[in-house]
Amino acid sequence: MSRTKQREQLKNEPLYAILGESLSLGRNNLETAEAVINAGVKTIQYREKNKTWRQKYAEGTAIAKMCRQHGVTFIMNDSVDLAIACGADGIHVGQDDAPLAIARKMAGPDMIIGVSTNTVEEIHTAVLEGADYVGFGPMFPTQSKKDANPVVTAEAVSYALHKCSIPVVAIGGIETENIGSLYQQGFRFFAMISAIVSQPDIKSAVTHLRELIEISKKSV
Repeated sequence: MSRTKQREQLKNEPLYAILGESLSLGRNNLETAEAVINAGVKTIQYREKNKTWRQKYAEGTAIAKMCRQHGVTFIMNDSVDLAIACGADGIHVGQDDAPLAIARKMAGPDMIIGVSTNTVEEIHTAVLEGADYVGFGPMFPTQSKKDANPVVTAEAVSYALHKCSIPVVAIGGIETENIGSLYQQGFRFFAMISAIVSQPDIKSAVTHLRELIEISKKSV
């Protein structure tokens, strides 16, 4: 899938699932990825902090193949070399990872690149440097990421909603109880770990999240 098509898919699909084996109720990442794909999610990020490069490569390669077969955008977290080696569609980098310009030079022009952001300055810089989207958060306190930044400020939220020219993917503590209010606030794209991969029935969880978004659409 071309970078242009990946960007369009991101714009047209509100749910972005992040894989994390320790949060997946005993399922391995391949099982979880299959369930997420079968639930209709079109963007999946692989994020594992405690596995070896070879373990991540093996899993990432298998998940990338699975995603290609179903027209799903597969994004590798943190590691540009892993993204390239696995045949991922994209790479997501944090503020402490390789700068976007270096990631782009390594990955080439066809790979989608997202950047984690928490402040106005970080959003502004990501846009200027050519990010395809920003992950913005945490929106709420979260247990899924131990080193999470403070919850975003009202100033950063306003900037993200009204001045950012690329897709803003909200992340951090998003669940059934608050996704509707975020949609009403103006957010349209939502990255989640626990609300998807930590659920006993992933397909039902995804269906419910979509229903909540549809309900929110009617009130804006």
